[in-house]
Amino acid sequence: MELLFLSIILGFLTVLLGTPVAEKYLFASGIYGKDQQKLGKPRIPTSGGVIVLLGFMFAISFYAGATALFTETVTDRSLIFAAVSSAALIALIGLIDDVHVDITRLVEERVGEDIQIDLETGKTIFHRHVDVVFGAKDSEIERTGLNQAVKMLMVLPAAFPLIAVGAGSWTMTFPVIGVIDWGLIYPLLLLPLGLLFVSNVVNMLAGINGMEAALAFVASTALGIHAYQNGAVEAYALTFVLSGTLLAFLFYNKYPATVLPGDSLTYLCGAVMFSAMVIGDMEKFGIILFMPWMAEFLLKARNKFNAHSWGEIQPDGTLKPLHSKNYSLTHPLMRRGLTEKQIAGVMTAAMSVWAIITLLAFSYAPYLSAV
Repeated sequence: MELLFLSIILGFLTVLLGTPVAEKYLFASGIYGKDQQKLGKPRIPTSGGVIVLLGFMFAISFYAGATALFTETVTDRSLIFAAVSSAALIALIGLIDDVHVDITRLVEERVGEDIQIDLETGKTIFHRHVDVVFGAKDSEIERTGLNQAVKMLMVLPAAFPLIAVGAGSWTMTFPVIGVIDWGLIYPLLLLPLGLLFVSNVVNMLAGINGMEAALAFVASTALGIHAYQNGAVEAYALTFVLSGTLLAFLFYNKYPATVLPGDSLTYLCGAVMFSAMVIGDMEKFGIILFMPWMAEFLLKARNKFNAHSWGEIQPDGTLKPLHSKNYSLTHPLMRRGLTEKQIAGVMTAAMSVWAIITLLAFSYAPYLSAV
């Protein structure tokens, strides 16, 4: 546990000290966005998940290497590196989605004609030309993101590292039903679809300063505690290290944020937590724990996934939903006149209570813990 503690500290310090540097780099590179729920909509750097990914990879790699050199702990490092590979692929897809710009919205074609006289014939020749002027229509960069279908297809290969090391249990025990042997359905269908679903639902409940990182911190910590209680070393190493990096990131992402997480963070968190569920055989625990995100999925589905979790800031600092109906868990809170900071606090508190309930349920209900 000493090496794991050192790894968590390494990840924490990497993100804590590296985020200010990353903020300057991202902003200078044009990777910034509008903070939608602030008066004046100030521009701040986004894709902060990149520094969290670096901190996570440094820390978990240190843990894997240190345990191999200095301890006799039975740790399957192939499972850890398979999870890291999946998480890195997913985070890269999130980064590509963050930085994607539709350049056609930023240029204007100006058509003109040049007149030239042929000296030999004396004839007048007209040359038509088209000039492309950057920024003529709109000086603001609008990041449109990738097509949803494209993102889904890109996410699926990220399950291959987990499939390659045989992660997960092909059999599951359910109350009343009994044992179900999934066979090849598990690695070829359930595993990729589960990774796709989890990475996307974590990304859906977003848009409030500090909320994405805080909710992921609570869920990751709960997964780590459950994994520790069940002796799943690789799973709790992954989740506790992720929790350490997220805690450091919250110093900059909490209200008022100086950096936005971007899809690179939410995809990373979803991938690491799902990998931990699979590696630690905690799928049932994960299903219960992730019910708030599942509720968000169902609410967004009511509006064909065209709704946003953020709102429109009012003169008194409260937020107003962008939609007439509730299409997100944040919308009822907005209708009660809460500010962005208050909404993030309520959501984090609610998730913490749910995580505690889930941990207690699996600790004192044997039929839930049965594999």
